[in-house]
Amino acid sequence: MITYQELLPIGSLLLISTCSFLLGTFFANWPYDYYTLWNTTGGEEYFAKALEHYKVLASQPNVIVCTFAGISIVGFVGAFIKIFRPTEDTKYFEYGSLAALVASVCIYLTNVRTGEMSALVGQWGDVDQNTGLSVIGASSVMIVFLLLGVVVLQSGLFYAEYVDYKAKVDYYLKNLGHQLQEAEKINLEKSATSKSKKTKAVPNTTGSSSKETTAKSRRT
Repeated sequence: MITYQELLPIGSLLLISTCSFLLGTFFANWPYDYYTLWNTTGGEEYFAKALEHYKVLASQPNVIVCTFAGISIVGFVGAFIKIFRPTEDTKYFEYGSLAALVASVCIYLTNVRTGEMSALVGQWGDVDQNTGLSVIGASSVMIVFLLLGVVVLQSGLFYAEYVDYKAKVDYYLKNLGHQLQEAEKINLEKSATSKSKKTKAVPNTTGSSSKETTAKSRRT
């Protein structure tokens, strides 16, 4: 049966994969958001292009919306796996990742998705159209930074766990090497002691045989 420790890499994979996918989708908005946020010298032409772009996103088929929601849920599954039983060293990484993911979804629903529907129906509330498009772009930038934060947190956690694991392995291997050396030294000492005892236990028959030879020669 799979253990919780074996589930942790799966949770990290789900979380990072989801954030990477979402970053790609928001990166597709960058060519339009750039001219509504940082370079507005292009005039109404670029705002009109951004408006048409967000109209297309607002009127996309339900299968695309459901796919987007499903992938987001996969990311939450990974985050909940990671926060189920976090250690004292990793809990802030895990809680921070979940908080950033929740914040990005909230910003998307309240600002980006609402702005896309406003672009579709042409009703912007208390702001004008260009300001509404700028709000969508700014919200997308905020979401990108939050998702990048999740990726950085999880990558940092993975690196820290890898370094800790490598240090423990090196420590245990070093101790094992010392223990093997001590065991080999003890075995050598035991073998040397046993050899010396065997040497002492062998009777000295050289002297007695020489005496017998001398006695026989005298009798002769």
